[in-house]
Amino acid sequence: MRWLPFEIHPDTPPEGAPKPFSPEEWPEVRARLERLAQEVGLPIDPPQRNVNSRFALETAELLRAQKGDGEAGAFCHDVSRAFFTEHADISKREVIVPIAERFGISASDVETAWHERRFSSTVDAFIEDGHKVGVRASQPWGGRIGARSSE
Repeated sequence: MRWLPFEIHPDTPPEGAPKPFSPEEWPEVRARLERLAQEVGLPIDPPQRNVNSRFALETAELLRAQKGDGEAGAFCHDVSRAFFTEHADISKREVIVPIAERFGISASDVETAWHERRFSSTVDAFIEDGHKVGVRASQPWGGRIGARSSE
């Protein structure tokens, strides 16, 4: 299995934003997210705020380049777990860098790749490919930072 990047809410500002659901809609959305997470073995407590995942997505591509698909997928899982179980703000370097370091990627490599936007076009291309096959932000997997590919 290969995890590919996909931004669920690319327009989310750096400071985050409330989820676009009314208090009446939220319990149904939450239950759907919990069912989907259970299918992939991810315990979750869905946060009611969106965060911008771009830094995490580009860091996952750095991991893929240096460590391969398996490590990139494991990184995505750890980032998803941090977001969904710890309500960590995955737009923050202080959250993403320590996760990357656990996979043998140095903080300086993460910072350099981010400042150079080295993997921005890679993430954009994967997102475009996802759109071509019907992946849309309105689909109910709610913030997972990767979409699966059978490649």
